[in-house]
Amino acid sequence: KTRSPKKRKRKDPNEPQKPVSAYSLFFRNAQAAIKTQNPSATFGDVSKIVASMWDGLDDDIKNYYKRQMEMAKKEYLKQLAIYRSTLAAKV
Repeated sequence: KTRSPKKRKRKDPNEPQKPVSAYSLFFRNAQAAIKTQNPSATFGDVSKIVASMWDGLDDDIKNYYKRQMEMAKKEYLKQLAIYRSTLAAKV
């Protein structure tokens, strides 16, 4: 038997984007600094360096990124509620 490929539901471009994790926020900040220090490093190399930095990070700094994530999540949930209410109003 051959399987037909599953059709993906198209994502609405107006739907709010989900917030990124605390690690992703840290990764974005650290990646630029690492790339300037090691311009020849591949993405995999940079990822390994950032992961080891995250593991050794002080809890206070990790909590800073977690608070940033929580604030972004609250904002996302507000935007999502507005988005869903506009969808319901259209139907």
